Amino acid sequence: MKSFDEMNRMFREMDRAFDQLRSTWLSEFDTPGFRPALESRSEHELTPMLGADMAATLEDEGDRYVYVMDLPGFEKSDIELTFDDGLLSIRAQTDVEEGSDAYRSVRSRRVGRQVPIPNAIVTDEITASYHNGVLEVHLPIVDDDREDDSHHIEIE
Repeated sequence: MKSFDEMNRMFREMDRAFDQLRSTWLSEFDTPGFRPALESRSEHELTPMLGADMAATLEDEGDRYVYVMDLPGFEKSDIELTFDDGLLSIRAQTDVEEGSDAYRSVRSRRVGRQVPIPNAIVTDEITASYHNGVLEVHLPIVDDDREDDSHHIEIE
């Protein structure tokens, strides 16, 4: 029966690889119809967005949006966060090298999300923090008709 255990392990690994591939494929090519829609469910809560291996929410707190995303297994330096033209972009990539003298393997993990933000944002006041695998981004809403501009966000 050992051969069946080995086969089951192989199928689980293939399923995990295909899940990661599908997640990366959809985020990088931004296929219409697969982008998460932001639909108001209540006055201060927007639809949660779920990925293959992570959860994310965008909440409207009246004067700002708060975007929270689970990114377990990444370091703060692995994450790139930008805001441009009403779109919050999150990209994370990490490579883990394992092995011995006989063999080497590299596990690579990439995550990418683009989140449309419904209102104009004060780009200079965007803040982000990353603790214990959870990214939290605060996006203050513009009170007047100032224009959005591209902005790279530093993670605390």
